Amino acid sequence: MARCLILGGNGFIGSHLAEGLVKKGYDVRVFDSFQTGMTNLETIKGKIEIIKGDFLNHADVLEALKGMDYIFHYISTTAPATAIKDPIYDVQTNVVGAVRLLQLAVASKVKRVIFPSSGGTVYGEPTSLPVHETHALNPMDPYGISKLAIEKYLSYFNRAYGLDYLILRYSNPYGERQNPHGQQGVIPVFLNRIKMGERPLIYGDGSMERDYIYVGDAAEATIAALEKQTAYKIFNVGSGAGTSLNQLVGIMSGVTGKKIEPAYAPDTAVRVQKILLDVSRMRDEVGWKPITSLQEGIERTWRWINSFS
Repeated sequence: MARCLILGGNGFIGSHLAEGLVKKGYDVRVFDSFQTGMTNLETIKGKIEIIKGDFLNHADVLEALKGMDYIFHYISTTAPATAIKDPIYDVQTNVVGAVRLLQLAVASKVKRVIFPSSGGTVYGEPTSLPVHETHALNPMDPYGISKLAIEKYLSYFNRAYGLDYLILRYSNPYGERQNPHGQQGVIPVFLNRIKMGERPLIYGDGSMERDYIYVGDAAEATIAALEKQTAYKIFNVGSGAGTSLNQLVGIMSGVTGKKIEPAYAPDTAVRVQKILLDVSRMRDEVGWKPITSLQEGIERTWRWINSFS
């Protein structure tokens, strides 16, 4: 089987991807800073190679690339909110870091780079729903702009150097191991506040709709797209359904058995108000479709939230 390097393999999506690749028989190497320990890789740490390093250190990354066939670039130094707060840092670390990685990948004779883009931000405000991969790209915030810039660099390196690539435009992944105290991932953040007896905070009136995809399904979609040779290099990965924040709270109320009264605050940020992804390309070309319902995924996340103090 091919040798796979997951940059950021100890992270939320990266660790689920590592588990999936190991299960499929791939030879997996995980590169991460491991600042939070290795809990996310507990079930497979004896089955993978682990390298601790700094993504922004040229020598560390070059060492990690040695002998690898596929590179999964799942390191991101920002979230949408932090990218807005400091777009220069976002560009210097994520965009410049990705370009440096692609240069090293060419030099290391890597066969393919797999990149998780953002189906929730690269399209901007949709002109039609659901959003197909051919929809115009007009990101409204620095996070989406950076993701799109990296997509374009992947295309350039393919044309200029023959470096193959695969882009997965995820909608809003959620599930176990997503930071419940972070600035990204409304589902674990809300569930953690509910667990603590606090009110979830909604900016706006709660009508904003997003497409939520369970992380296990997202990982399986990624591996399925990797293994299926098609003419396409870009795939939407989502549920294909939109759910408002108010609807989300309603599902959480049923799952937790608690009456939830969210707090509402004025929304001063520029946000896409409604987006859901067209996942027909994944279905037709790869043969993948999501299997985990939103309620089931929230139930799993709730159990995980309650598994630690």
